[in-house]
Amino acid sequence: MNVAAGLAIAGDGSALPGAEGDPGAVLAALSGDARSLRDHTSLNAFPVAVAARDAGDLSTAVRALPTGITAVFLARTEAARAGAAQRALAGGVPVLTEQDTLGVALAASVLVTLRRKDIPCRAGRVVVTGAELAPLLVSLLMAAGVGDIASWRPADAPGFPLAAIARDAAVVVDLARAAGSRSVAEDTAPAVLVHDDPFAHLLALPGLVRALRDGPDSRRHADPLYRLEVYRAGAHALATLAPVDRVLPELSDPDLTRRVADAAAAALSGPRPR
Repeated sequence: MNVAAGLAIAGDGSALPGAEGDPGAVLAALSGDARSLRDHTSLNAFPVAVAARDAGDLSTAVRALPTGITAVFLARTEAARAGAAQRALAGGVPVLTEQDTLGVALAASVLVTLRRKDIPCRAGRVVVTGAELAPLLVSLLMAAGVGDIASWRPADAPGFPLAAIARDAAVVVDLARAAGSRSVAEDTAPAVLVHDDPFAHLLALPGLVRALRDGPDSRRHADPLYRLEVYRAGAHALATLAPVDRVLPELSDPDLTRRVADAAAAALSGPRPR
């Protein structure tokens, strides 16, 4: 049985270097995500390349998608544009963005790394470079109980070198690719996590789609407070599935969808976050 009938993976290519305005290149990228989901999960996903100059155009294109779609995943689309379209589409079918699900996966990888270093979340110091590429990440880490979070941009380097900012950090999430790589096994140096898993942004998606589709109140996904709590629950679920040699589970893990869906559904059905 499919987790969802008709997950539309839609995007305009504004986050795909050199592809905006090239529907063929955008469709090829979206098709790769759809194929990966069909091959490794029970999601029935299909790609939709759209032409959009802004979030308004993107929202209009999504509203024009055929009936029967149970969720929309905005991918390969610039973060601010995708987020604005997601807000504009609130109240209809669930809309998730690539930045949301990437943030869930990155948060999970931080939780796994802290655990393996025997550092409680409240005592962990995490530095995020290029946080604009995963805008949800810092909020998710705060919700997960990480005690000290710093955000760094390459433009900060003249006054605040990354080496100095990260000196006492347990983990550096290096989305800007500004730090040298270190092993997560080192106890004294910060573990440097980079976004190099091509499936990271897809890991939480099947479970989140199931939870949002089947939850007791399908309108709750539009509430940012509920959404943050649901995504936090998804990050914890991913963290519990990470094998010993990885900080994230495999997309083909047979327990992936169920574990994320159960955690997200529990968050959706619980009391309103404060």
